[in-house]
Amino acid sequence: MAGEYTVAQKCVDTAITTAQEDPSMSTDVMTGALLTTLLKIMIKERTRKDLASFIEFQLESVGEDEFGVTRGS
Repeated sequence: MAGEYTVAQKCVDTAITTAQEDPSMSTDVMTGALLTTLLKIMIKERTRKDLASFIEFQLESVGEDEFGVTRGS
């Protein structure tokens, strides 16, 4: 797993743990907040069509052990 994915997973884990441990929070709302926050950032650099395609690809990949991350050679 690429370093960026490791850092991202740690951030998500921290946010979910925080929501689980705080009775005033919901993990469902937290996951939505995470996704919304990321989409707001990503839409600044991508077209809606490109972002929708990226999301569709990721949804199709769900269930695989690890996302394939490649870098240019």
